[in-house]
Formats: sequence, C-alpha cells, structure tokens
Amino acid sequence: MTYCDTIGVMDSGVGGLTVLKELLKVLPSVKYVYLGDTANLPYGCKSKEEILFFNRNILNFFLTLGVKDIAIACNTTSALTYEDLKEEFTPKGLRIFPLIHSAAYNAVQGLDDNDCICVLSTTATAKSGKYAQEIKKVNPTLKVVEIPCPGFVEIVENRLYESKDSYNLVKEKMQIVLDNNAKRVILGCTHYPYLVDLLSEFAPKEIFFNPACSLAKSVAAVIRNTNAKGDIDFYVTKAPDEFKKSAKLFFDIQDDVKCVKMPEFSLK
Repeated sequence: MTYCDTIGVMDSGVGGLTVLKELLKVLPSVKYVYLGDTANLPYGCKSKEEILFFNRNILNFFLTLGVKDIAIACNTTSALTYEDLKEEFTPKGLRIFPLIHSAAYNAVQGLDDNDCICVLSTTATAKSGKYAQEIKKVNPTLKVVEIPCPGFVEIVENRLYESKDSYNLVKEKMQIVLDNNAKRVILGCTHYPYLVDLLSEFAPKEIFFNPACSLAKSVAAVIRNTNAKGDIDFYVTKAPDEFKKSAKLFFDIQDDVKCVKMPEFSLK
C-alpha cells in the first residue's frame, strides 16, 4: 500500500466518468486528472496502431503533469494496448491499472459452470477477444459471447436516449443476450453504464455488471488516500463545452474543462 497524491484517468470521452465516480467512492481525498480524448472518439472502430498512438500521447501528457498512477478507463485501450503501454511506460515510472483484467475475475463470481456470460463492447474490444481470454483464466467452463455494439458510444456522447433508432439498436443487441440465456452481461465499454435504463427494458437490471467498480477496488487495494482534500482537473482534446454538456448529465462537473491539443495521427 502506497500513498498517492494524484491519479490520472484516461478515456476517449465521457464514458470514463463512470470509473471516476467509483474511484471517488474509495479514494475521495486523492487529486484526479481526467483526460477525455474527444478529438479521436470513438476508439472502438479504430485500429490498434491508431489507438496506441493516441494512448502514448495521453501518457506522455500525464508525465508532463507529474502524474504517475494511471487508471485506464477504457475497455478498448485495456484490450488492445495495455501490454504495450505497460512495457513502454513502466520504466518511466508510471503505474497503469487496466480495466478488463480486474473486471473479468469479479464478473464471473456467483456463476455456475457452463453458464453463459455476454460482453457488450466496442467492435475493437470484441475482436480482441480479451474478455473471453481473461474470463476463461478464471473459469474455463463458461460460455463467453462477445457482442460488438457499434453506435452505443454515439448514443451516449450525443444524448440520443429517446431516439427510435437507439431503441432498435439496443433491442437488436439484447436479443443476442436473450437468445444465449446469459446469466450475466458485462458492460464492456465505460459509456455503457449510462445505457442501463434502456438495456434493462429487455433484461433484469441485476444481470448487468459494471467493470468500473472492479477497477476502483483494484486501485484502492494498492493506493492509500492522502490527507488532503481531493479535487479534479478535467482535460479534453476537443470541444470542451460539448464534453461538459454531456458530462453534466451524469457527473457534477463544477470546474472548467481545459482543452489540450495532441499530435494528430497520420499513416507514414
């Protein structure tokens, strides 16, 4: 257990605020620096090469602020780039907490052998097979169905909860859950907890599992609160006013949202 002054939280947009909420419950006195890469969202439809480029820029930005403990509040990043980031940035003094690895263990607790667990996620996370890989390490008998859900992030970021198209898209994906008689559904993107009310029109709310809770507990297991009163600095890479508008629906943002320009990705 170590003391920590500041924790960085990284995501592509407002989704990571679900992780920040859980972190504040267990570590309320730590200072937080939240960065939403709004210039490049959504990550779920991008290549690993692109996402790794964005993530390197974010971690280097955290280094300039002196932030050394980083919570990856993004399933796609955890699935595709965590191992690369860990190898590159651990020697620079960063400690990185990935989302999927902590979630997989907790998500399967209470399930019986041969039960089905579904994972709603971005296309990139589903293609990686990372959730299935980590879940099988805990219980190899479980049936794991990874369901790509392109469009879910846009529903949240653009606040399209009342749209008929949103309803139909959610219904289509949840039909796969019902067809597989899933006993648990992992919300495999940090934006998706904002969709629980819509998702639970098709299945009981109690079957949905939010990985943010597991990540917060894993961070709190190795980091101790400081005695200072915590506060939060918010950064985005584009459109701070839009970010604040979306975020205020779910999180009480009182502070200014600063915009930081990152290098643009280009194929060489």
